[in-house]
Amino acid sequence: MNILKIWQTLCALAWLAFWGAPKLFSQPYYPASAIPSSLTAHADVVVRRHDLTFEIQHKGEAIETEHKIFTILNEKGAKRNEVYFGYYAFLKIEDIEAAVYDAEGTLVRRLKRKDIEDVMPFQQYVDDVRYKLLRLPARAFPYTIEYTVRKRHLGLMFYPDFQPQSTISDAVESANFEIKAPASLTVRFREMNVPVGSKAGPLHWSFNQLPALEAEPYAPLGRSVLPLILTAPTEFSFGGYDGNMRSWEDFSAFEYQLLQDRQTLPAETVAKLRAMTADCRDIPCKVERVYRYLQDNTRYFYVGLGIGGWQPTPAEQVDAFKYGDCKGLSNYTVAMLKAVDVPAFYVNIRAGADELYQPFDFPNPWFNHIIVCVPLPNDTLWLECTSQTESCGFLSDFTDQRLALPIAPKGGKALRTPVYDERHNTALRHTDISLSADGSATLRTKAIYQAIAQNIPAALAEMPDEARRKALYQLIRLRDFEIKDLSFKREKGRLPKVEQVMELAVPRLASPSGKRLFLSLPVLSKPIDPPLTDSIRRFDVQADARGFTEVDSLRIALPQGYRLEGPGEATDVPSPFGHYQRSVKQDGAYVLVHRRLVFNSKTYPKERFGEFVDFLKNIAKADKSKVVLVKQT
Repeated sequence: MNILKIWQTLCALAWLAFWGAPKLFSQPYYPASAIPSSLTAHADVVVRRHDLTFEIQHKGEAIETEHKIFTILNEKGAKRNEVYFGYYAFLKIEDIEAAVYDAEGTLVRRLKRKDIEDVMPFQQYVDDVRYKLLRLPARAFPYTIEYTVRKRHLGLMFYPDFQPQSTISDAVESANFEIKAPASLTVRFREMNVPVGSKAGPLHWSFNQLPALEAEPYAPLGRSVLPLILTAPTEFSFGGYDGNMRSWEDFSAFEYQLLQDRQTLPAETVAKLRAMTADCRDIPCKVERVYRYLQDNTRYFYVGLGIGGWQPTPAEQVDAFKYGDCKGLSNYTVAMLKAVDVPAFYVNIRAGADELYQPFDFPNPWFNHIIVCVPLPNDTLWLECTSQTESCGFLSDFTDQRLALPIAPKGGKALRTPVYDERHNTALRHTDISLSADGSATLRTKAIYQAIAQNIPAALAEMPDEARRKALYQLIRLRDFEIKDLSFKREKGRLPKVEQVMELAVPRLASPSGKRLFLSLPVLSKPIDPPLTDSIRRFDVQADARGFTEVDSLRIALPQGYRLEGPGEATDVPSPFGHYQRSVKQDGAYVLVHRRLVFNSKTYPKERFGEFVDFLKNIAKADKSKVVLVKQT
């Protein structure tokens, strides 16, 4: 063998040692043309192969290996062109490989180590989480991305979840998930929407030929028909602490260890708090004053070093530096309440729209937020400690109606946070309309929004006047109008309210035709647009995620010489999904219109979707019927 061939052989061996055996020789590698048409329908991405293996060494260490090949079909799927993997003190990335193939399955580029960026997610936070970012070169659609990543977990409070379809626009050719564990460790799992026959072993699942789905309106928020497998340990070790998840109480007792000696406050702060609440005669009074002190004197700033992603900053440090994240601020609040003799609990919760991750009968660590609860004799007071503007005792839709786990010395019992439904989430509007014979009008409206319905008005109330006017020009659904006057008034409390008063000039509210004026109502409520029913429904049906009630009372001052044509009319449409009522009548020089719409949050099977659409059609028909005013001769 000559020198050149020896050198070529050595280079080839070095390449193999660095990257592993090449997956591509002369044959195409997962060409897009091989995807069956049944999987391209409604899909933005087709997962050709996805293998995830989680091999547990002992209760505090595991190796996770993921190999994934997916084809991007269009521009909507192109956001998957960047792949990133997080790591931190208890999670190490040992190896990453990635490659891109064109539509024919020909290798375009194999990423080298120098192509993998190491980035921080948020420069403004104190955090040791970093990311390995793969920016894969885009190609003409379709093209295929492949990666393999090997991770080592050095703390095992979390076992992986597995969702073969990341979104409804993913189709899957083949996906496999397997956990390997010593016989001494019990692995718990929860299957959701897993097709029959997917179980390939005690801790092994295999999925094949999963089609993408179309998005469906009025599907239950936070739920899905996509397959999902949750897994969790029983015994575990994390950050030098041992624990178990046999029950919520056991997990709560484990986390109580992380709070030890972290709720001490300086003597001068304790004295200040006691003086501030000295005249309070009950617990709610003390809680409200402490909460206001928290809002006035601290700000949010995330701290997540080491086990800090789960362990709060000591209360005395938050007191000194005047900032903290949800853990630090909630722990600080518990310490301040304790200083004024109010028992309170630091509480784990899964915030946001994916409360699906927290079934009541499956203890697991998939929490992402901390709040505070204060037990009262016949009730519980809940506090969101990261907001400087939220009402004391109100949780909003970020943490309402879901599991919450108080952290207590002997373990806390899982609770449910408050439910805000159509009885609480209300929008009540009274509008005086001064109508001219040319169809122009002046509207003076006073609206009171309550509970979750006040979220947007409350945000507007905190904005500068110019910004909130600009927002309202986008939100109000009139074709042409001018805001002449605008004011907001917030009323905080456990069911907060916002009063919004507006005066609008509308050059063409009614349409004149001969001696008649045609007026479309409602004026300020959101129009109902019934969806189509010609496709196969896969999701259950829910009119609203939480339920709401909207009431509009309009008093229309008639132009001189005009009256309501015909007798007054009334519409009443009851339904399992809610209730709609509308009435129109003349009272002297005024026409009075009353409209009431209620949507509840009950979930019904998909087979009743047609019934729900009929309800919406009846509402839309009634709303589109015009009020006709005629000039008397």
